[in-house]
Amino acid sequence: MRAEVAVVGAGIIGTLAAYELARRGLSVLLLDAGKEGAATLASAGMLAPYPEGLSGELLEAGLFGLAYYQELLAELSERGFSVEAGFSGTHVVALSEGEKAAWRAEEPLPYPVRGGRGARRFPGGYVNPKALREALLAALRGMGVPLVHAEAEGVAEGRVILREGAVEARFVLLAVGAWGGRFGLRVRPLKGEALLLEGEAPSREGWAAGVDLFGLRWLADYAHERFPLLEGARFLGVLWGYRPLGELFVGEVGEGIYAAVGHGRNGVLLAPWTAKRLLGLMGVEG
Repeated sequence: MRAEVAVVGAGIIGTLAAYELARRGLSVLLLDAGKEGAATLASAGMLAPYPEGLSGELLEAGLFGLAYYQELLAELSERGFSVEAGFSGTHVVALSEGEKAAWRAEEPLPYPVRGGRGARRFPGGYVNPKALREALLAALRGMGVPLVHAEAEGVAEGRVILREGAVEARFVLLAVGAWGGRFGLRVRPLKGEALLLEGEAPSREGWAAGVDLFGLRWLADYAHERFPLLEGARFLGVLWGYRPLGELFVGEVGEGIYAAVGHGRNGVLLAPWTAKRLLGLMGVEG
C-alpha cells in the first residue's frame, strides 16, 4: 500500500487532519487499530476554551477551533452529513464568593445549580464527537481516502510497519492518543468516565477497562448535588475512554514523521488547530 500521507489513528484529530490533507489534493491513507477505550468515542465534545482555563497560544487555538467547527459543519451539511452541535456559549458557575469575584460571575444562573452564586457566559458550545467522526469518515470515503483496519507495529522514515506488511508514504502522522507511548512519545493513559442521562438538559491514570463503581458514584453524586434538573433523569448508559496525559506536542519526531499527542481532555477542541499546524509543518498550502 502506498500514499503521500499515512495517518495512524482515526479519532477526531486523525480524521480531521486526513480530511484537510485530502481537500488539498494529497493522497491519504487512514489506519486505525480499533482499540477499546479510544478517547473520541467517549468524549463529550465540549468546546469550552475559557472554562478549561486555556491561555496564550492554546486559548487562541481553542477559539480557532470554535470558529472552525461552525464552518466545517456547514460544509459537511452541504455534503449531506448532519452533525449534532450547539454554539450558544458555555457558563462558568461560581460556587463560592471567591470564585464569583475571580470569574466576575455576576449573571444569573442559566439553570439551577445547588450552591451556585452567579455565572458568567463565555463563547463555546459542543459537538457530538461520534457523529462528527462518522461524518468525516463518510466524507473521506467519498474523496477516495481508504480506511484500513490494522494496527501499526512501528514507523520508520517513509513507512508504517504492519503485521501484514507495510504502508509506504512520504509523510507519516501519528495521531494515536493515549497509545503514543508505544511509539516513544511522552504520553500515558488517563481514564475518563461519563454518565449518559436522559432528562431536561441545561442550555485516572492507567489501562483499566470499563467504568468503576467509585467513578460512577462520584458522577452520580455530583449530578445530584449540583443539578436539580437531573433528579429523576433516566439512565441511558456510561462512556469511558483513555485520555492522552502528557505534554501537548504537535511536531516532527523523525524525518517525515509527525506526531500530535498530549491533548488531554481538549482533543476535540484543539483538533482544528492541530490539523492546521501539521499542514504547515508538512509544507502543505492552506
